[in-house]
Order: sequence, then C-alpha cells, then structure tokens
Amino acid sequence: MTGREWGWRPAQAEGIWRHGARWTKPLFAAVPWITLTLLLVMFGLVGDRLTAAPGVVFDLPAPAGRQAAAPGATMLVLPAANVGETGGALVFFDDARYVLGDEQSVALLREQLVARVQAKAAGVTLLVLADRRVASGDLLQLAGIARASGMKHVQIAEKRE
Repeated sequence: MTGREWGWRPAQAEGIWRHGARWTKPLFAAVPWITLTLLLVMFGLVGDRLTAAPGVVFDLPAPAGRQAAAPGATMLVLPAANVGETGGALVFFDDARYVLGDEQSVALLREQLVARVQAKAAGVTLLVLADRRVASGDLLQLAGIARASGMKHVQIAEKRE
C-alpha cells in the first residue's frame, strides 16, 4: 500500500508556511533576524541616553591633598529622627551628646567649641565624622556653628576603602 492509493498525499511539502508565493517564504524566515538586528541597532544608538534613576550626575573636585591637617577636635554626627519634637541630628563631642534641633543643646555645643578654640592658641581643625544618612543641611549648620565659635578649618572626612 502506498500513499497514492489512499489519495491524501500532498503534491509538494508545505513546511510551516502554507500560503504565499514561493519567493516570499525565505523572506518570512528572515523576519525574526531582521527584527533582532533593528532592536540591537536601536539600543546601541539610544543606550547611552537611558538612565537607571532620575537625577543629576556631577563630578566632585579632587581633594587638594591626600593628607589632611591633624584634627584638634573630633565630632561624630548621627541621624536621629525620633529625638524629641524637633528632630535633627545627634552630635557627640567631648563625651557629651547634643541635639541639633534643640536650641539649648546647640548653645551648649557652641560653648564647648569656643572653650576648645580658646584652649589652643593655634587654629583648631574640627574633624566631622558623619553618617551618610545625615542631612547636608545639618552638616552646614555644624560648619556655621564651628565658624561662629572661632574655628578656622572644618574637615568632613571620607570613609577610607
């Protein structure tokens, strides 16, 4: 028994494309590759303009010197969202704790800094070690307090790798 006796054998192999002219079949086979090539070209042209997160990218200036002056005073600053009603940052200086949001605490910190400046005849460098979660406004407020107390240099340290 052969296929001709039953009468259902096709005259030619159809493949996966059943319709269309014979010359379009290779073109249809190439369409996925053409699409992939066009997508790669598009991502290559636009890829450098895509950003992962919105924001402004800027380069910080290089430090003037790798070795800084020896600090005369060291201050540790940590974020504190739940400190009283005022919030602010916690400042640890000379074994005492100060809160930047509290005016009395800031006045006591200013008095301690003035006493440290008066104790040393030469200019005192204040080294501020701040956690990365501390707001930059708090660091600027500390720099202003240090300047008002008579300190000439304030150094905000970077974390060593």
